[in-house]
Amino acid sequence: MKRKLLVLIIILLCLLLAVTLVVFLGSHTVPQSAQKSETQTVTEGAKPAPTPLPTLLPAPEAVPVPTPLPQGAARQLALRVDAGGVSPRALTDGNYYTDYTFPAGTTITLEAEEEIVSLYIIFGSYPDEWTLLSDQTRQSCGQDGFLHEYVALDKPSAQLQLLLPDDHEVMIRDIYAYSDGYLPTSVQTWSRLDERDGADILLFSTHYDDELLFFGGLIPYYATVRGLRVQVAYMTSNYLTDFSNYRFRPHEALNGLWVAGTHFYPVTNEVPDIECYSYENAVEHYGEDQFTAFQVEQIRRFKPLVVVTQDENGEYGHGAHILTALSVERAVAAAADPAQFPESAERYGVWNTPKTYLHLYGDPDEYTWLNYEIIAPELGWRSPFQVAQQAYLQHVTQQQWVGFYVYSYDHPHDSHRFGLYRSLVGPDARKNDLMENVSREMFPVE
Repeated sequence: MKRKLLVLIIILLCLLLAVTLVVFLGSHTVPQSAQKSETQTVTEGAKPAPTPLPTLLPAPEAVPVPTPLPQGAARQLALRVDAGGVSPRALTDGNYYTDYTFPAGTTITLEAEEEIVSLYIIFGSYPDEWTLLSDQTRQSCGQDGFLHEYVALDKPSAQLQLLLPDDHEVMIRDIYAYSDGYLPTSVQTWSRLDERDGADILLFSTHYDDELLFFGGLIPYYATVRGLRVQVAYMTSNYLTDFSNYRFRPHEALNGLWVAGTHFYPVTNEVPDIECYSYENAVEHYGEDQFTAFQVEQIRRFKPLVVVTQDENGEYGHGAHILTALSVERAVAAAADPAQFPESAERYGVWNTPKTYLHLYGDPDEYTWLNYEIIAPELGWRSPFQVAQQAYLQHVTQQQWVGFYVYSYDHPHDSHRFGLYRSLVGPDARKNDLMENVSREMFPVE
């Protein structure tokens, strides 16, 4: 009996083992199609065929869509230019580094496909007065002596003639013509500051670009954010300098000021820019009174509430910078005295400037610090400092000098810091605004 039971148990275990083996082999059996594919891969070296992608419809050809001008914007018109059989390409290439010089008395004919409503001309030399002839209407231009001159035509026409002066040749770099509408921001519509209004701030800058390097965001802040009348006066002229690239610098200065936000045309002391290694060297070149006489004339002419100028130490020791600063110190006193420089006193009267600031002047604890880091909607949600940096980029020929840029905090030439040199209204209390304690109501132009 026991033997029969043992045999039965052994039979059951064998059956259980057989069933388990069948199940295991069934789950690991390779399908016939896979066996064939694997065999092909081994014997023929063929790769598995990729899964076919669905057929795509051909893409439609791109149709160029012109970018529309903003509603009401003026269009720049294509011009045909002729001057006695000469058609200078330089006038329409949009590059003020190229130019064409016309003999005295030249007549330049401009033609467009539609009426020209306004012109914007970049002169390479001061043109003096010239005449625009449009549909038999004569229009006098050039009276302001602007190198970048905007002219709104009295009589729009598709054909114009520019009659250049008879007594000297004239260099022109570019001419732009526009239809009716508001102008692009690149068109500089300069004006002269009305002397009857007076300047809020008169800034004396030794060279083209010093007004940005050492004064930073002063112009964008006060001219655009505050809406004040800021007049810039340059103490030297690169137009009179012989260096080859310097003939472009007056254009760069105008471009920089336009971007910075003052649209009052600058005035320039017509003496050449000369490298001066010391104050004595600057006096040797310019004399002691030349700078002062020019500054006195501008102070009397513009009757500013505030005069601002450069560091007594010449920023980095430049002799002409030192001469500018020390001359301003003399000029603000002399401008109030009719006995000094009587010619400009007779023409403009005298003026006692309420406040005078020098860059980095005096005790650092008494500095007036200007905040150029505010974000202003008037500047397109940029800061005055950012705008000053963009304005300095307009000085294309100066970008080669890696040590020159708009100076910020913690730099020895920091453009935020000024010292009150002279005041008719006492010391500043807040020390964060050049206009503190002064207004045109307090010091009216008589």
